[in-house]
Amino acid sequence: MHIERRGTGPDLVMLHGWSMHSGVWSELAERLSERFTLHLVDLPGHGLTAWQSGAFELEKLLPTLAANLPQKAVWLGWSLGGLFSLAFAKQYPERVDKLSLMAATPRFVEDRDWPCAMQSKVFENFAASLDVDQQQTLQRFLMLQAKGADKSRETIRQLSERLATQHSPEPEALNAGLDCLLKLDMREALTSLNCPVQLLLGTRDTLIPVVMAEYARMLNPALQVVLLNGLGHAPFIAQAEECQQQIEQFING
Repeated sequence: MHIERRGTGPDLVMLHGWSMHSGVWSELAERLSERFTLHLVDLPGHGLTAWQSGAFELEKLLPTLAANLPQKAVWLGWSLGGLFSLAFAKQYPERVDKLSLMAATPRFVEDRDWPCAMQSKVFENFAASLDVDQQQTLQRFLMLQAKGADKSRETIRQLSERLATQHSPEPEALNAGLDCLLKLDMREALTSLNCPVQLLLGTRDTLIPVVMAEYARMLNPALQVVLLNGLGHAPFIAQAEECQQQIEQFING
């Protein structure tokens, strides 16, 4: 597993989202590295980490992360990385000092008792289109992340540039990641966590309705929610400075 380490200070693990790699954190990582030792993870099949069949199965992924990351750290997970961070914190509670969830939710797909999510057909359609045209599907996903948000064009441009800086993600890894978004349910994990948890959510996120924050607070009343006005699913691209300030305030608080 490829993990870039930079900066000095307390350990901070950063997990990227679906289809991206650790380079997506570029500006935010540069800011945070002034005060923290960052562990920038490339998830299996993304960036410089090779793919092995089944690598996103939690019984394989979580021990791999545990073997390659600090014994105790703050964790920051974006989108799919947030789901994996919740799963890690549940399995290894002694390893996670604090958990910051960036544009993440414990369940991405709606259910009768979880209406604050997307319909499953959205992810199923992405999975079907991957087999037809992977590049076009990834571009559609980038546009969806920024749609309707402030600085949407600039966000799409930067996400596209950062996606292009590494090898294309492995098709099997992309399909496995979509399967995780469809099936993983980390609501029990969020409920049971004893460490401080922060939720950073853009008010114009098209993948996660802003009302999800209220449902998440019902699961964990101690959850520290920060609503980022006008921002979408990649708030750290559009407003790296604001995200940096909120994360540092949470860690130091």
